[in-house]
Amino acid sequence: MPESLDMLLQRVTMQQQHIAQARPLPGATLRSLLDDFLIRFAHDTTALEGNTLTLHETQVVLEHGITIGGKTIREHLEVTNTAVAWHALEQWVRSADPLTETVITHLHRVTMQGILDDDAGRYRTVPVFIRGSRHVPPNPLRVPDAVADFVKRFADRPEPLHPIVFAAQAHIQLAAIHPFVDGNGRVSRLLVNGCLLRDTYPPASYPATSRAEYFTALERAQITGDNIEPFVYVTAEAVDWMQQRYLLAIRQTLDPGRSRSGPQR
Repeated sequence: MPESLDMLLQRVTMQQQHIAQARPLPGATLRSLLDDFLIRFAHDTTALEGNTLTLHETQVVLEHGITIGGKTIREHLEVTNTAVAWHALEQWVRSADPLTETVITHLHRVTMQGILDDDAGRYRTVPVFIRGSRHVPPNPLRVPDAVADFVKRFADRPEPLHPIVFAAQAHIQLAAIHPFVDGNGRVSRLLVNGCLLRDTYPPASYPATSRAEYFTALERAQITGDNIEPFVYVTAEAVDWMQQRYLLAIRQTLDPGRSRSGPQR
């Protein structure tokens, strides 16, 4: 039987306490964890939207700047822009500045640079429909006020609310508003990590291999408005996967002779 959501959240909370107690990890170890994560995140977040670059090809593009034959310029820009946007997100997290509309529009501008130049960083002014989804985003005239309300709601996490639940809610709400013509999912997944990192949790990447589960859970949350548990679950699973990488690094730091493979995707 799979874990219940409560059991999963309890487990990741305990794992996070263990990680916190073991900090700081050696600098080189932490850097390698985050470098590997960025490649996976750039692959996953773009693959969810249809990018056909493989994980290895994404690594080659990001680490060596090599273009892959048979792949479009847009696909290359999507992964390189994701890396730039990730570094912008890290800078915002370190700054401890509040969440603002400027933060959101800047992340979108960087994510869509060279792809959606006329609309990068600008709220949509036309109605849009999400391919394959029954959720209909709000009228474009409502977008500015909806984003302003979103920023107020997610500027600070209410103390009783679990950080993963808070981060998942932020994704659901921003994606539901769909404030931009394109790139909303990518910005929402960046923001999930902004919420997690600010609560000292490791970053999380929704795996492209679980695309159907991810979109089904997201659509259900957007349509019902209150059935968010499936999406919180997939978010918690993504956090758990990265936590396992941290825990493996901790075990190997304490016992360098111990060798075990990390979580598989």
